[in-house]
Amino acid sequence: MNSPYFSLRTAYPTDEPTAYPTDEPTAYPTAYPTAYPTAYPTEEPTQEPTLEPTEVTDEPTQFPTAEPTQEPTLEPTIITEEPTQFPTSEPTLEPTAGLLGWWFWGGEEGEGGALGEEQQVPKLYEEAVIDLSAGSRHSFLINSSGEAFAAGFIESDFSYKGHLGIDDWQEGSNVGKLIDKVVDAGGKRVDAPPFVRAYAGVGVPSDSGEMHSMLVDIDGNVYTTGRNSKGQLCLGDEKDRSEFSQVRGLPKPAVAGAIGYEFTLILLEDGTVWGCGSNEFGELGLGPKVDFTNEPNKGNGLKGIQDLASGYKFAVFLDDENVVYGTGGNIYGQQCFFTEGEPETVPTANILNDLKGTVVQVAANRESSYYLFDDGTAVSCGRNDEGQLGDGTFVNTGEDDPIVGVKLKGIRRIGTGPSAQTVFFVTDDSVFGAGLNDRFQLGIDDIGSENTPIKVKFEGDVFIDVISASGTHSLAAGEYVETSRTGRTYLP
Repeated sequence: MNSPYFSLRTAYPTDEPTAYPTDEPTAYPTAYPTAYPTAYPTEEPTQEPTLEPTEVTDEPTQFPTAEPTQEPTLEPTIITEEPTQFPTSEPTLEPTAGLLGWWFWGGEEGEGGALGEEQQVPKLYEEAVIDLSAGSRHSFLINSSGEAFAAGFIESDFSYKGHLGIDDWQEGSNVGKLIDKVVDAGGKRVDAPPFVRAYAGVGVPSDSGEMHSMLVDIDGNVYTTGRNSKGQLCLGDEKDRSEFSQVRGLPKPAVAGAIGYEFTLILLEDGTVWGCGSNEFGELGLGPKVDFTNEPNKGNGLKGIQDLASGYKFAVFLDDENVVYGTGGNIYGQQCFFTEGEPETVPTANILNDLKGTVVQVAANRESSYYLFDDGTAVSCGRNDEGQLGDGTFVNTGEDDPIVGVKLKGIRRIGTGPSAQTVFFVTDDSVFGAGLNDRFQLGIDDIGSENTPIKVKFEGDVFIDVISASGTHSLAAGEYVETSRTGRTYLP
């Protein structure tokens, strides 16, 4: 069954390259897609119909369901007047070409499962997702209606500071809960608007509570929740929040953002970057005299920014003149230049700019960074003890070799996350991963870190639009496809 779906990410090379980067960041998509696959539900049943219609209950299906369905059905899914909560489908065992869905693999507490259990290969849910984000022991997903859902594991009610943004949280597992209320700019609790982007929180592996998260709605309004000890919620104080609350004082709509440990970055449609939270290591690029700020601040001087990414305590940026900047912690050389471990407190152009080629994406995880070029090649910098740079070694970059090449070509996009030591490289019909794999984060049905990109074990060829990794689990959204020598083919 095809569902409406649109990609929010830009700046990735395709068979028909776009003019990216442009002078201005890409504007937000409209609330509902138009030109992508057919609207949901389709007029005709799927090519592989099933014996019985899906049973509709009075209560929405929890996310995710415990066991996958064993038998497909002859009739299309019955649509009720009231849509079920996301996600509704149980995972499927067999791929269907053209399916729009999302996948989960790794530590199951990331989707609200049992602590210590693992999903060894990607598990498919047949539900259209427009954005997703994997955080420390939790996840956020946004469906095609703009509804945001949170799931994850809370270590204890004492340490939990509100990063899931839901009312009915509980200690232990929290499974697929709708974020239906937010606090608006006037302090009033209102119905949640349609969301388009999610940014999950960053914590230490042993704790799943003291972190914060961010959502962006269809109009470019920003909402934050969770821990606020350094003002990282951008709300003008240092009080924790348990519900997503609207950030005030941004002069333009937001088009993207990034979450690090105790800091937040927001990219506006005019190409400026506003930050709040900790600047202890220069994470916000505000210089050595600013320890933190609890309100959005654009004192970093950045302009014309097209893409950004954050690691644990650093950030990287790409501007419209193809210049890459870094700021914050640099103990492993993750900003692609050598500073003997000293942080950079203001955005600094790195030596990546001396390389030939056009950079179309920047990405970062805990202490490593990645740069995708328009020819489908990529380079990386920083920490590499788990092979997360994908260069075939376990050696960190340093003064003599500050940048290394990823051992893979034909890359279309890079996916990782600020709490991860795992990275994914997406091609037109596959996904390859490298780095930490002690809990099946790479989705290869085996454990053990990999220093050369290895193919993730999807149940067929896939075209992935969004992919995200945390320290223990991974998420992706896209569809199964058929491919040929002439390129990618969507199937109904």
